Amino acid sequence: MSVNGNMYEVTLNETWDLFGAHLDGAHAALVCVLSAKPLEERGCTALRSSADALGYGRDACTFIALDAGDGSLLDEQALFLLMEGLDPVCLVAADNDAAEALGRAYRCSVETGKANHVFGRTCIAFRDFDAMLDDGQDKQIAWALLKKLPRFGDKRS
Repeated sequence: MSVNGNMYEVTLNETWDLFGAHLDGAHAALVCVLSAKPLEERGCTALRSSADALGYGRDACTFIALDAGDGSLLDEQALFLLMEGLDPVCLVAADNDAAEALGRAYRCSVETGKANHVFGRTCIAFRDFDAMLDDGQDKQIAWALLKKLPRFGDKRS
């Protein structure tokens, strides 16, 4: 337990301690963004802006890389433990590898290009979010998919 007795805070801190090499961004993890490798800065910026537009705030995104770049990779069990420790409101799979990893971790189908439900959370999945930022029409398609995430405080999902 933490000093203030919040068991969820302990779990969150322990998750950051265990998986910190794979994590970047917001500690509170309202929106978890999973990618095979760390996203480009422009992708992170676009997702932060989108989270802000949806009411989560500009600093709501926690970025998770399956490959931390230090030789450590998240397997399905570790990914499940990490996600449940962070307990986000919603999920974004930024690339096909991330969508497949979430599907294996949660034993469900996570289809790219649409909104999915993963363990009761809305999850949107992209084939390659970073690449979509290269084209104006693809940016609009990405934004349309991002708008399928629940607005913060919205009880419908």
